[in-house]
Amino acid sequence: MAMNKKWLAVAMMVPLTLGSASVLANGHKGSEKGQKGGHSCMMPMDGKSAFRGLDLTDEQKAELKTIREDVRSSMKAKGDSKRQMMKEMKAQEQELVLAADFNEAEAQKLASSMVEERTAMQVEKMRTMHRMMSVLTDDQKQQLVEKRAERAEKCEQKMQKKMSKKDSE
Repeated sequence: MAMNKKWLAVAMMVPLTLGSASVLANGHKGSEKGQKGGHSCMMPMDGKSAFRGLDLTDEQKAELKTIREDVRSSMKAKGDSKRQMMKEMKAQEQELVLAADFNEAEAQKLASSMVEERTAMQVEKMRTMHRMMSVLTDDQKQQLVEKRAERAEKCEQKMQKKMSKKDSE
């Protein structure tokens, strides 16, 4: 039985490996135009460029830099354990998918733990953004909100144009 599972895993990996190699060889659609994976409309939320054009004081710049460095060092410290946990979850997922019988309860349990992990990451991201926003003045916060709304509008127009172009093809 164990031998059958190994052959099944090998049989599944060969087409996936060959398929991914051909995708990588062909590149991303639209990459000639400088787009990276279709995320050209995404607004950076926590990097330096998110606060570009806000006329920050030197003190604010230093505080934001400190926050970014704190987050970076915290992520590095947690990195290995996070990666290991993600590998374990993927291995558990693989086991469930390849099992002879599907175990609904185990799948629910694994999915719940994945959701909990994603939720914790999102909460941490919001905490960081809150720390960064607390450095800004009310006027700067308003400028940032307007800047994001403007960018979202441009992105929406770009997506509409792209969709109408696809419809006409």
